[in-house]
Amino acid sequence: MFKDEKGLLNFIKYGAISSLIIFTMIIIQILIYQKDKELNYEIKKLEENYISHNKVMVQNLVTKIYKLIDLEREFEKKDFDNLIKEEVYQAYGIAKIIYNKNIKKANYSKEKTLDEIIAALRGIRFNNDKGYLFIYEMSGKNILNAGFPNMEGKNLWNFRDSKGTLILQDMNKILSSKDETFYNWYWKKSADDEKEQKKIGFFKKFEPYNLFIGSGYYEKDFNNQTKKRILKKLNSLDLKDPEHFFINDLDGLCLVNPKKELIDKNRIDVKNSYGYTLKEVIKFTKENKEGFIKYNGMVKINDSLKSNEKISFVKLYEDWNWIIGSGFYLENLTYEIKERKSTLLMSNKKSVEDIIIIGLIIIVIIIFLSFYVSRTIDNIFNTYKLKIKDEMNNVIEKEKLLIQQSKMATMGEMIGSIAHQWKQPLSVISMASALLRINREMKDFSSEKELDEAIDDIDESVHNLTQTIDDFRNFFNPNKQKCLFKISEAFEDTLKLINSQLKNNNIEIIKEIEDIEFFGSKNELLQTLINILKNAKEELVKKASSEKRYIFINVYKKDNTLFIKIKDNANGIPFEIIDNIFDAYYTTKEEVGGTGIGLYMSKRIIEESMNGKIEVSNVEYEYEKKAYKGAEFIIKIALK
Repeated sequence: MFKDEKGLLNFIKYGAISSLIIFTMIIIQILIYQKDKELNYEIKKLEENYISHNKVMVQNLVTKIYKLIDLEREFEKKDFDNLIKEEVYQAYGIAKIIYNKNIKKANYSKEKTLDEIIAALRGIRFNNDKGYLFIYEMSGKNILNAGFPNMEGKNLWNFRDSKGTLILQDMNKILSSKDETFYNWYWKKSADDEKEQKKIGFFKKFEPYNLFIGSGYYEKDFNNQTKKRILKKLNSLDLKDPEHFFINDLDGLCLVNPKKELIDKNRIDVKNSYGYTLKEVIKFTKENKEGFIKYNGMVKINDSLKSNEKISFVKLYEDWNWIIGSGFYLENLTYEIKERKSTLLMSNKKSVEDIIIIGLIIIVIIIFLSFYVSRTIDNIFNTYKLKIKDEMNNVIEKEKLLIQQSKMATMGEMIGSIAHQWKQPLSVISMASALLRINREMKDFSSEKELDEAIDDIDESVHNLTQTIDDFRNFFNPNKQKCLFKISEAFEDTLKLINSQLKNNNIEIIKEIEDIEFFGSKNELLQTLINILKNAKEELVKKASSEKRYIFINVYKKDNTLFIKIKDNANGIPFEIIDNIFDAYYTTKEEVGGTGIGLYMSKRIIEESMNGKIEVSNVEYEYEKKAYKGAEFIIKIALK
């Protein structure tokens, strides 16, 4: 499809259109899915908000009722306390009037005055005839008890109530520092009662006769009256539908309910259509004191509701064992969700239609743009194709010149190596030839043995010259035929070619080479090794002549992989260029004719021809107890 520009243009024209149409359809589907998701989220949020809002409402209502009961109790308590206080004040006033009247008489008598006071106060009744007055001397003697006449004349100084309180001694102590006080104690409600009840009273000291006048009321009577008044008020409250609340005691008695006919009826065993009774609500309230409970109500507030499922907030009024509650029916939520869902569905449908219309418009625009772009690209292709062709021809010519330049540079170095290696054998031939010439001119100048040795030297030197030529000819042989050879032999051949360069520059080779056989192109491996060693040599010659110059060669096999490590002590490659040394035409030796082809070709040979890997890094190491730093090339090739 991409073999020519026509196929590419067709791909852009039709492939892009198809891709964009598919992409647009996917986007449409995603948007539709998102709308559905938003719809479900809205419904879920509606349900959460409805429940949360109504929970807050019913909890607030129950809390208000709870506080209202507390306030009413407080008001009632103040009324009771004020009533008792007023009655005692009035009794005190009557006693004071009688005392002031009699003390002025010539025949004044304390006993007669006290009898007159007692007679005046004995008949006073209040609080529905439940309230009465009593008088005690500060020493504890009862002189008036309208509720319990049999107590009169008795001294109760050591009397203890059911809680162990010495009432008269306690009162003596209190009234010795102030004139009046409210006080709580326990007392029988009638002579026939076995159990004492808590009583709340008010006492006022009558200084002239060192006694105090008092009265009180039983807390139970106060609570019963208060409950009746509060329940009457609560049952008369008119709440806006669907607000409602209910109160039951822990025995199941209905005290407050929107359905008035249920008030004062015990419904603890009444079951609804689901078999649910008030016992579950009572049990929950006892255990939790307050909280939300989901259940099927025993009473339908709205007869139009089909379901009785509701959530209520209940709170225990512990002082009176009342359960105060308010709730809401979940069927109302279902109705609201249905209405909201209908609205959202209409909105969602409209949104989906808009999305589809917009999507179709986008597709049409995309088709038009695609054809326009493909035609524009076609024109651009034709223009750039000509430019690229010209540029490619220029690049190929430049690359040929660079490669030729690299070959010439390598050949020049190799010729230099040949010349150096030929110097010694040529010198030997020259000396042997001179000896033979002298012997021709001067007979018997040399012995037969010396002549034979000279001839042998000439033969050996000629052999060395021939061998050198063969070695270099093999290196320049372009044949890449693969064969099985030993890595150690490859290094021997490599060092033969460049050994003279290394020796001339006092570079010492430290070898540790395992005897490993390798199948591949020997000449290509030689070319790679020579490139690496030449680069090491060029960096080492920069070191001072007095410093040691080393190249370490380590060859080994591990996990069926050949490892070739070559490192030097030339202080490493600068950090800013180490990542570029394998790039084509990258060189830092332009001034000496560097082409940047050597390491680039080495990387191609190792990675493309031998399916291996070559990498370089700077390393620090020790040799003969001295620290060195240099570049290390690592070649890894899988062994077959």
